[in-house]
Amino acid sequence: MLAEEVLGDIAAPPLQDPPKKKKKKKNRRPKSKRGKNKPTGFEEYYVDAPITAEEHQLEQELYHVRVEDALLRFHKNRRIETDRLEVFHKYLSYGGVDVGPNMFAGSDDRDLKELDSEQILLARARTAIKRENSHLAIDFDTVVKGFLTSYFPFYFNPDDEAMIKLATVTIRSFLSYLLYHDVCPEYKENIDAARKSCDIATEELWKNQQLTANGPGDFNTACSTIFGGLEHDVYTENNEWKNPKDDKIQMTKYIAHKVMRFALAVVGSDELASSFKEMNAQGSLKATLLDDLDGFEVTKMCLLSDEEREFYATHAPDLNPVGKLYGKTYYDPDMPGRDLSPAEQEQWINGDRPMEEFTFFLEESLLQHCYPGMKIIARIWELNCGFHYFEDIIRAYSSIYTSLPNDLMIGWKKPRELAAKDADQDDDEAEAE
Repeated sequence: MLAEEVLGDIAAPPLQDPPKKKKKKKNRRPKSKRGKNKPTGFEEYYVDAPITAEEHQLEQELYHVRVEDALLRFHKNRRIETDRLEVFHKYLSYGGVDVGPNMFAGSDDRDLKELDSEQILLARARTAIKRENSHLAIDFDTVVKGFLTSYFPFYFNPDDEAMIKLATVTIRSFLSYLLYHDVCPEYKENIDAARKSCDIATEELWKNQQLTANGPGDFNTACSTIFGGLEHDVYTENNEWKNPKDDKIQMTKYIAHKVMRFALAVVGSDELASSFKEMNAQGSLKATLLDDLDGFEVTKMCLLSDEEREFYATHAPDLNPVGKLYGKTYYDPDMPGRDLSPAEQEQWINGDRPMEEFTFFLEESLLQHCYPGMKIIARIWELNCGFHYFEDIIRAYSSIYTSLPNDLMIGWKKPRELAAKDADQDDDEAEAE
């Protein structure tokens, strides 16, 4: 009883809600990193979503303005990153599309609230096709060939396969967009041919890059060292003038002779091997530079048989197996014109140019980068025993190489008249100077 009286005087503490857990603040990523992993629209298996009948009718009305409106919607439906956008805009400029800053650049988003979706799309546009260019010929395939084979490799200088695919996949995606949305049905076959050119360029441009970087190979270096060429001119016995910062191993004349003899013995014909042996014994072997041509076009490659590879592995494991490369004369259309007589000029105009066929020896590791139709710009030498060799590869062109003057018009602006200054103003400026 006493305990109850004592406890009864103590007021029960008020009930309290359990403490609330503090919400963790989410670290907001900067705008530059948001959406980084979202699809870009350039993935290998990406396709545009199916369109409704109403959307198709709208596009038929829109695309009366043709490619200009298609470009706006292509930009809208793709997340084009900076590197990809630079290549794509250069391609458009190369094809005659005017690319520049949009009219609302630097404006606040509130300025766009008064516009509807179509007006916003037009306001943010960076591309336009000038009406004064409407008389020009339209050829999607030729523009793709010219850009990917003559402009892109030398302006962007891609150093890996990913950079090449970035360009070809972007352009191919745009061409597929034109086909899917029926933008210009009368050019369907031409656009489809342009897409095939993108596929060819994807494969061949990377091979060109690898061959240029790793050529001309041991056999051609050996011939240049012994008979004439750049290696012969800079050769020093025992590598006395070696640059300590240069990791390149110089080929000695002993190794050069070994490389040549094994190649001729394994893949050379009996007639060629006998001629080389006889003329070498007489000391009459001589190389002549063919300076009246720019390079050669690959016509065929011959790899080694299993028996020939086994011979190399058994008797010369320190050498790279050598195969054969066949080619024909190639004249680079981008090179300056030649000094020809009127009769020779007439022959060249009629297509009657001097054409030679060549037989080269090249390592299999380099032959895998060659293909029929490949154009190689290099200095070619002819050995009087019956074969040719070439020195450092200057350039390598694709089988669909196309040279266009379009790149000369990139950044071109129409001349405008300048108002003549007053004579007094000219005098004042002269005195100020």
